[in-house]
Amino acid sequence: MSDHDQTMSDRDQTWSDHDQTASEGDQRSADEDQTLSDHDQTMSDQDQTWSDHDQTASEGDQRSADEDQHAADEDLAAGGDKGAHQRSALARERSSRDRAAVSAVRDESAAARLRTADERDRAAGLRDRGAEGRDELARLHDLEDDEDASREDILSRSRRDRARAAADRAKAADDRARAAADRQEASLERAEAVRHRTESADHLKSATTDELTGAWTRRFGLEEVSRELDRAQRTGASLVLAFIDVDGLKQVNDSQGHLAGDIRLQLLGETLRANVRPYDVIVRYDGDELLCAMPNLTAPEARARFEKIATELTAADADHSVTFGLAEAEPVGSLQELIARADADLLQARRTGQSHS
Repeated sequence: MSDHDQTMSDRDQTWSDHDQTASEGDQRSADEDQTLSDHDQTMSDQDQTWSDHDQTASEGDQRSADEDQHAADEDLAAGGDKGAHQRSALARERSSRDRAAVSAVRDESAAARLRTADERDRAAGLRDRGAEGRDELARLHDLEDDEDASREDILSRSRRDRARAAADRAKAADDRARAAADRQEASLERAEAVRHRTESADHLKSATTDELTGAWTRRFGLEEVSRELDRAQRTGASLVLAFIDVDGLKQVNDSQGHLAGDIRLQLLGETLRANVRPYDVIVRYDGDELLCAMPNLTAPEARARFEKIATELTAADADHSVTFGLAEAEPVGSLQELIARADADLLQARRTGQSHS
């Protein structure tokens, strides 16, 4: 083979390699474009999911706000009415649960946004690699010396490859910008979730705590006492229930005003909490009546403790007297029966003049 023929053969092989590289680059770019298109569809689907979550959260927020306002209006209009207070407490409880649910939705949405931000970053990386491949193709086309192709054809191929590389880089930049926006939105979602959890805890505390005495409200407190009774009956442990009545509270309210009565209830709540254990359950049972469930305590021990409480109350206010009754839990029997026996013991103490003043 002559030198000229060898040169032509080598050139043909170089063009063939260039064309193969270009073909492989185009296929790789096509595959990457399909992958990115799939990513974009996934992101679009997730955006719709977030939109649905946001709508759910917004509706939950509105319902919670409406119920909070309704509860506040009822409290204002109730003037101490037990039924109205119970309804408003239930409304606040529902509101609290709504906020907890909204918090969970916002956490889930934030996690989804972070996952998609990572997907967008990966997509940007793929596009950058595709752009590098296209730049390399453009460089190869610049180096081509194809006798059968015009210079304009070669330049056109180079311009095409560089334009597509630039488009890939622009899309990669857009992907990264959208990823950054997703992360910022996720941060806001998490902040909202924290706010809702805090509000939920505050509202639940408000719904379950009597503002005057600091005791459990009736509905939630009786559930706690019922759990203590079930535990005592299941394990054979002791449980004493005290039924406490503020003597003459109605007369104090009528003669001195409700503020004077409220002061007595506040003092009773403070004195009870100071003299019982943290895990004893104190319940505002009615206007002037409280319950206190004391696990792992005998009746004589409970009586000594309440004698001390009564003494402290009269030491703080000579006119402040209480009457209490005690009942020990039995192996079988309902909460209502236990309360009735403690109430009967209180009435017996009152009949025999044993109010503690």
